[in-house]
Amino acid sequence: MSRERLPLPLQTKDFLDPRRAALVMWDMQNGLAGRAPRVASIRDNALKLLDAAERQKMPVIWSRHILPPLHLTTGPFLLFLMKKQKVDRPDKLVPTMQAGMEDTNFIDGLKPLPHHIVLEKSQPSLFVDTPLDLRLKTLGVDTLVIGGVATDIGIEFTCRHAAALGYFTVVVEDASGAYSDAAHERSLAFLRGWTTPVVDTATACRTLAEPR
Repeated sequence: MSRERLPLPLQTKDFLDPRRAALVMWDMQNGLAGRAPRVASIRDNALKLLDAAERQKMPVIWSRHILPPLHLTTGPFLLFLMKKQKVDRPDKLVPTMQAGMEDTNFIDGLKPLPHHIVLEKSQPSLFVDTPLDLRLKTLGVDTLVIGGVATDIGIEFTCRHAAALGYFTVVVEDASGAYSDAAHERSLAFLRGWTTPVVDTATACRTLAEPR
């Protein structure tokens, strides 16, 4: 016997229904969110989202980016690291984002509560090599409400991957950011034309609190 499917979300209030959604805090750590130009306002809005999620008893999931040793890092991401570190050969790379490094600690003022779910990953999609899909199915969640850094990398990747796996996503634009305003806005423009509603923090918090 197949399970009854949740109604297809057609309006913002349908996506932002705490009975079907989980909040995702994307890479809110020193080496990633901590380097975003607008990190202070992102953190303030993230705190509002976290409070709203707690009030509605929504699951909260944090990603933590932990890279493998360089000799176990895939070729495409070696090239990515070379661009970030501005070196021309992989043997010039300096290890970064390793377990226990300051870069992997959550930014000041933000940290998971004991009942939150923290998933470590090394790819820009939270569905790759993590138990996210299993956790969502167990929780009965089909929608991810996402804030964090960076909009144009991990957040967009995860939204695309989520759709391929049958999940809905919502991006909270002022609780998210990138390393330039242009990159942030470019990604939001794509997501708006995709299957992902883009809302601000005030709208997200107000809608989550609406009576059902």
